[in-house]
Amino acid sequence: DMAGNVWEWCADWFDMRYYQKEGAQQANTQGPGDAFNPNMPYQSEKVIRGGSFLCSDDYCSGYRNARRMGSTVDTGLNHTGFRCVKDAD
Repeated sequence: DMAGNVWEWCADWFDMRYYQKEGAQQANTQGPGDAFNPNMPYQSEKVIRGGSFLCSDDYCSGYRNARRMGSTVDTGLNHTGFRCVKDAD
């Protein structure tokens, strides 16, 4: 259980409106085809999810496994990581 260790950087592009679109909440979706965040219109962002050791009840109310937010692809932070995966073949 790695919850709370670091934000997990995902392969999906971050689209703030994605889960409002019809059909977006299907199991095992591939995510949006491109990024969209009206607060950062000229940046391409990937999804980061979960939370990190820096989260506190005082300022990180979204700290949970399903929490999603965007992070630019050129951002490097000490509380963002990734998970290596491999098919079970």
